[in-house]
Amino acid sequence: MKHEKEVVLGSEAARVEDMVRAMMVMENFEWIEREARSVGVSVIPIKGVDLLRTLYAKDYGRPVRDIDIYCRDEADCRRLAAHLCDNGYKLEFPFALDPETLATKRKVSLLSTSPQRVNVDLHTAFVTKKFFSRTIGSFNADAALRCAGGFMDPIDRWLFLAQHAAFHNYSDAKWITDLKLLFDGFDEWQRRDVALRSSQYGFRMVYLATLWHMAPDSVIAARTLDTTLLSGKERRFLTFVSNFDRPMKRDLRDRIAKAYWEFAFIAKGSQKRRSMLRLLFPSPGYLRNIYRMKNRWPLAFYYPLNLLISGLSGACFWLDYTATSLVSPQKTLY
Repeated sequence: MKHEKEVVLGSEAARVEDMVRAMMVMENFEWIEREARSVGVSVIPIKGVDLLRTLYAKDYGRPVRDIDIYCRDEADCRRLAAHLCDNGYKLEFPFALDPETLATKRKVSLLSTSPQRVNVDLHTAFVTKKFFSRTIGSFNADAALRCAGGFMDPIDRWLFLAQHAAFHNYSDAKWITDLKLLFDGFDEWQRRDVALRSSQYGFRMVYLATLWHMAPDSVIAARTLDTTLLSGKERRFLTFVSNFDRPMKRDLRDRIAKAYWEFAFIAKGSQKRRSMLRLLFPSPGYLRNIYRMKNRWPLAFYYPLNLLISGLSGACFWLDYTATSLVSPQKTLY
């Protein structure tokens, strides 16, 4: 009994700590929003801050540790980054604002130099991962146009958060909770639009995997997946997802699976090949970001090294993926 009471008290203390942190994050965001306006930059909060302003606005009942902000273009991102670096922040990576690096990474990470501030990531695109492949530009452009009053469109928000959770192997339960609450709050037409946009932007696999993860706790998600016509390829994909629906270990197999996880979510084979070629033969900016190179001179050395590492590990992943996805899942798909 005493142990159970201590656990409850500990959980309550953690909730209070998360709420206090969330309030601090929101105060920081409001300050950054004012500073952004002072240098002529309009920002849109994404991820945790966006959810605190919408889904959890009443109680701040979600842990948030840092701030993610969308800037409409690279010029705004540079201007705001420079201003924040003069006001309590520093670049996490000195080369982050190099033209080729920013154009490839589409993000600048800023570290707080003050205990009163939290770390900030400035994004110039909502999605930069391989899930969307050639349609990524269309989604980012359309999602930016659909923003209104400083908020993302609700359906774009769900798609954006779904790809973020999928990219990180659905490793944090809070992401599933966010997605479930959002999806369950949609009406029938909005859920239909989620499905339509997921197909429109090459998001089909992310959509299916996210429904599968939500299904145990969401009757609506389970019913949606149950009535969705699945091809044999999609069933094999969900088998793969179910087999990796566990905490990743530190062994070589799981490290490789984690590194190439997102390739399995690309819907078309031709897009998979293009994305793999981009990894094997990256642009100079992409290569510097992969290996965190501060200087340009090692590029010539890193190209053959990257080709060897990416080629061997990529081949190991696809052999593992093919074998795993042909095995019947240990549990039902929905």
